Amino acid sequence: MANCHLCSKKIEATETYHLISVNQVKGEGNSRQILGSQEVAFICDDCFNEGLGNVFLSLRHIHRADTQLLEKMEAVKKSLNLVDLLKEFAIIGEPVGTSNLYLARCPFHQQDSSFLYDDKEYYCFCEGLKGDIFSFIMNYYRDIERQEMTLKKAVDFLMSKIPA
Repeated sequence: MANCHLCSKKIEATETYHLISVNQVKGEGNSRQILGSQEVAFICDDCFNEGLGNVFLSLRHIHRADTQLLEKMEAVKKSLNLVDLLKEFAIIGEPVGTSNLYLARCPFHQQDSSFLYDDKEYYCFCEGLKGDIFSFIMNYYRDIERQEMTLKKAVDFLMSKIPA
């Protein structure tokens, strides 16, 4: 169906999700006229349960001054993979099983064999952190480097890594 715009988790059609839409409006008060509506974001139930304040704050960071963010995200997904990116952060796991899975020391908690990843997603067994290439960058800079990293900044950072 779609991915959550905050955590990138795939939202299945059978799951509860939240759709945020924005109306284009002309006029004020009783003379207000709705000219159109645009779906802005799909939000998984987990992210939504963190509170509307957090959802809207995150969406503001996502969409602030970048109307081509989703196109950039698609370009990153097509050009980069998580395994190669993690090598740049000195995270090199041992192969697990036969499906290109790797197990490594968790970069967020420094616990051995607690970080599972493949070329698209990661999972931290310590805290249950999971996500994709974008959320890894946001979590890494927030938790390790102690810097604010919005989705927009993470996308711009990853765009700079796409070979010309």
